Amino acid sequence: MYLETSKDILNVSLAVSVFGLAFLLGWILVYFLLIIKRLVKILAGVEESIKKLDAFFTEVKEKLEHSASYLSVLALGAKELVGYFVNKRAAGSGKKKKSTDVE
Repeated sequence: MYLETSKDILNVSLAVSVFGLAFLLGWILVYFLLIIKRLVKILAGVEESIKKLDAFFTEVKEKLEHSASYLSVLALGAKELVGYFVNKRAAGSGKKKKSTDVE
């Protein structure tokens, strides 16, 4: 038989222990790599979401900038339109007063 002395038993138990330890370290390494793989996927999703948010905010910013440039033009147009109606009303009121004065 192969297990004749206590040294043979020690060598077999050490071999089994080293095999068990190697198996355990391999198993831990596999799980660690799976965790890293999941983290990479999660970070890629987060990065994609951040890019979408950045694109959205950039588009909103551009639209607001374009709206702001048109807003000054619209304000000038509204100002002139109000001025026109005020002048027309003043001219119309003056004509009515003259027509009532004549009678």
